[in-house]
Amino acid sequence: MKKLVFYPERCTGCAICTVACVTKHTDGNLLDFKTSRIRVRVDKQKILQVTNVCVQCEEAYCVSACPVGALSRDNVLGYIKVDKDLCISCGSCVEACPYKGIILSHVDVKPIICDLCYGDPQCVKWCPFNALEYLDINEKTISLVKLAREKMISLIKEIR
Repeated sequence: MKKLVFYPERCTGCAICTVACVTKHTDGNLLDFKTSRIRVRVDKQKILQVTNVCVQCEEAYCVSACPVGALSRDNVLGYIKVDKDLCISCGSCVEACPYKGIILSHVDVKPIICDLCYGDPQCVKWCPFNALEYLDINEKTISLVKLAREKMISLIKEIR
């Protein structure tokens, strides 16, 4: 299985990843940034950037927080799926995510979560600074993934 990894030290805050995501998920409507599954937050005073995106964590706090079972993990790619028919738009999944990787849609108030572009993440392809990677998880890369996630959590807390 593969995982999305964010390297904050490589991120410049350019938001090309966001543009790539919006283009993929909105039939090219570049003005609809509210539908992006990845968001770049910049704290100019601290000179910090963090990308908020679902990292397909093993714990899947969002799945266990959903009171109606509307979220589940895709068995092939590992991303979190949303059953919009079951979802009651309560926002429990948003609150449960430590990576701030879930937002509620401004259209139907349902969760918007990274779907890894069904195995071909456009944010990774288009990032000019390689701040995002889509890595095969094995004994060599698992520690890298854990370290990257720890950095992400630290930055998210600092930028709040």
